[in-house]
Amino acid sequence: HVFHCAAAVSFTQTMEDAAVSNITSSLQMRSLTRKLSNKNAKFVYISTAFVHGCETGTKTEPLPETLFSLHPYDPLELYKSMLGTQSYASAAMNALGFPNTYTFSKCICEHLLHGENDQNTLIIRPSIVGPS
Repeated sequence: HVFHCAAAVSFTQTMEDAAVSNITSSLQMRSLTRKLSNKNAKFVYISTAFVHGCETGTKTEPLPETLFSLHPYDPLELYKSMLGTQSYASAAMNALGFPNTYTFSKCICEHLLHGENDQNTLIIRPSIVGPS
């Protein structure tokens, strides 16, 4: 199995840097996982618990373990915008209540990874990742 927990955890990163560091690299790692001789190998993507934009949960009503809705925005178009003009992505980030490009890029990446319904891709959302 391939565990991908690398990310650029900078809350002031540009859209383009966040896209390259946190989305492009993840898509490339999943592609690499698919090329392994073990076709049952899982790609385990370490995301973040903070992929729900401005939504918050409570002890009695926690946030769901589902993808945060980006509606009416398209995840692939958001990714392309982050790499390009950034206007579409910036508008979406603000409208959906994301506080920074890190959490926004992680959310978009989850959508792109999940979009193909790949049973060999798992997403884990820890609240914090630190050195051991």
